[in-house]
Amino acid sequence: MSTLGLRSLGEMGHYALNLNWTDGHESILPLRHLRAHCPCDTCEAVRAEERPPGSADIAIAGVELVGDQNLHLKWSDDHETWYLLTELRSLCRCAYCIGEPERPLTG
Repeated sequence: MSTLGLRSLGEMGHYALNLNWTDGHESILPLRHLRAHCPCDTCEAVRAEERPPGSADIAIAGVELVGDQNLHLKWSDDHETWYLLTELRSLCRCAYCIGEPERPLTG
């Protein structure tokens, strides 16, 4: 089994993170989706209160690939999120990843 890795990553407009994986897959992850799934204790507590973490106008202030399996996101409100690449890949909601490869356009 090969290790999941990134070929490239970058912001897509001001609303999403574009991830190009070493296996050829591409994920476009909306920033609100990323923040809503932040695995930190603070965001877990906010979700327990049934409030989405972050604000509607959340933006990324910095992105850094740390090692070959971790991504560090710094948000415009000074919050920080660390993701394992496997966690990020599991957040992809494209047709292939959600099991609908015959329906490439979703929404």
